[in-house]
Amino acid sequence: MISYLKFKELFDNLNASNEPEIEFSFKNKQNKYMIIKYFSYITFQRCGTLEEQSGEVKFSSLEELLSTKTIDDIVFIDEWDNIEDIIINCTLSVVDDKKDIFDAYGVEL
Repeated sequence: MISYLKFKELFDNLNASNEPEIEFSFKNKQNKYMIIKYFSYITFQRCGTLEEQSGEVKFSSLEELLSTKTIDDIVFIDEWDNIEDIIINCTLSVVDDKKDIFDAYGVEL
């Protein structure tokens, strides 16, 4: 898995005008979760069926999300070692697609 600092570098290189979606899967959680980056804020939500979805929770910054207890009691900074994969825009895995991520966003993982 990539470090938080590498993730932050990748996150900063994502163009907010495209409203990029970043999906997280955890080793210790059944559901998947998503961050969506907007120009002036980000949102976080639990993914899944209609019954499983949480709806979006708004945060002013990535740093605020990472240090705040949120949906399903997740505190990202505390759970970082439990992240199994991060998928950018339903396409690129930070585990499997390092070269493609470098080509698209200029971040070496």
